Amino acid sequence: MPKKVFSALKMSNKTRNILLLILVFLFFSFVYQYFVKKDMSDFGVCYQGGERIINGETLYRVSDGHLQYKYSPASAVFFSLFTLFPYEVAKYIWYLSEIIFLFLGLFISYDILPSKQKKKGLVLIFSFLVLVKFFGREIELGQVNIFIFFLLIMMVKALLNKNDVKGGLFFGLSLIFKPYGLVFLPYFILKKRFKSIASGFGTVIIGLTLPMIFYGLRGNIVVLKQWQKTLSQSTPGLLDQYDTASIFAFFLKIVPDESRELAFIFIVCSGLVIAFSFLWIMILGKRENLKKPEVLEYSFLFVLIPLFSPLAWYYNYLYSILAIVFLINYIDEFPKVLKYLLIANFIIIGGSLREVLGKDAFRFYTGYSLVVISYLIVLFHFFYLRVKIKLSQ
Repeated sequence: MPKKVFSALKMSNKTRNILLLILVFLFFSFVYQYFVKKDMSDFGVCYQGGERIINGETLYRVSDGHLQYKYSPASAVFFSLFTLFPYEVAKYIWYLSEIIFLFLGLFISYDILPSKQKKKGLVLIFSFLVLVKFFGREIELGQVNIFIFFLLIMMVKALLNKNDVKGGLFFGLSLIFKPYGLVFLPYFILKKRFKSIASGFGTVIIGLTLPMIFYGLRGNIVVLKQWQKTLSQSTPGLLDQYDTASIFAFFLKIVPDESRELAFIFIVCSGLVIAFSFLWIMILGKRENLKKPEVLEYSFLFVLIPLFSPLAWYYNYLYSILAIVFLINYIDEFPKVLKYLLIANFIIIGGSLREVLGKDAFRFYTGYSLVVISYLIVLFHFFYLRVKIKLSQ
């Protein structure tokens, strides 16, 4: 009898998966209700942009202050789809979408690795823990960076599968929202990915013409000029704000105001060192004919998005998902000293929270953009991994 009862209680894999999905859905719904719903201010800006473009109104208004719309008019066309729903419903849909895009991005990052040195669950759990504070802030604001990362990792997946046109399509779609994907453009040129470039910029051109549906030809030209003006006026004053975290912010903050020229010299020198390091990685990869060296190269480039974006905030370092997944997977390839340095660095990245550091230490860490040092260490590990170690075929 007990055997029969036990058999009846056993669940099929399908039932277990459905139950797991329900539990995950309930968990993230709880998180939304008690921690996220009260904010998502950046999504509010996007939703408002969607409403304005449908009504043929001006997108870019100085009167909006800090919450000014700065995305392309084409992205407003995308967000106009959310105005089919009441704002509170649209917020929840975007929140769930971001959660889905995040986990898809993590899974794809592992799946495209050249070789699997560690189990998927282990790599993804630790990668998530290292980056969770960036994910949390991104989702709390209702930002679009997780979505853009998803588009870019889909681009990488398509290019690894030799589908240049499809890869270019995802590249172009990402540029419609933010220009971060341009970090891959010099790489595409060096790799002679001209189909991807053509497909990408073709997608951008189509995207830039979409607002004509609402504004007409002349009105679209006007709104594009307004977009350019908004970006040029708002960007310079934000370079060294308290919570900006680019390499520009790092040097502008640590160098005295009267020595700004010195800060820019440091920025240029850092850029050149990183660029030459990356070129050396590429040359070595081509010479040794390794399996999928592009994955390491793309990982390196993803880190450059927040490092060299003038307006990179701390949560922009979520673009390092592929890089963190890659390094955790290959962590045993490093000598002990570098392995422990990397582990300590991951702890610092993930553990630099106000609750852990305390108010004063956290303000110091954030105010001086010290996350930049952590990600320079990440780039060094990629360089070492590629130059000193032959990755498993």
